[in-house]
Amino acid sequence: MALNKGGLPYTSYKIIKNCNCIINNSANLPIGNKHQAIVFYKKNIPVRLIVLGKDTNIDELLINAMNQKVGDNVLGKLLKKYNVTSTEVDLNEKPVFNEYNLVKEIDTGSCDRLSLLKTMLSGSYTEDDTVFGHYDSDRYFYIKNLTVSYKLKTDNEYFEINHNGGFINDLKSRVIILQTEFSGK
Repeated sequence: MALNKGGLPYTSYKIIKNCNCIINNSANLPIGNKHQAIVFYKKNIPVRLIVLGKDTNIDELLINAMNQKVGDNVLGKLLKKYNVTSTEVDLNEKPVFNEYNLVKEIDTGSCDRLSLLKTMLSGSYTEDDTVFGHYDSDRYFYIKNLTVSYKLKTDNEYFEINHNGGFINDLKSRVIILQTEFSGK
């Protein structure tokens, strides 16, 4: 997370447990529905969404993230310094699975801008210089007719995120999907 002229990329975040993010795709890629989410807000407007599998230990994930070095700081201390707040909601929904939740899923990254796409194609999930989110870069091939949609209802929002096209690696173990529409109501 880099500080830029606009300040922090988010001012608050909400952890959503036991929800259902329904995912559909046109290429029969093994992408399962997700059952946890983190929504990041800047001045109460959603700016980023992370969706996670039912069995992801979200508490452990957050502890690791808060201990991440950002420049000369640690993320948790930086968020505290800038009064970034967090909330947690448990929707207690029964998980809705699709046929891909029962198989080894493809590693899927959603991309919404050219600068991030360049970074992802070179082996990182983030534009920030951190020790997390790196992988060995592969050769990627463009899939023109790929469509992927994410639909998630939270406690007081509805997100629909559509993707058209994407890049898949040689091994078909990783796909970068290109976001064309993000609506959060």
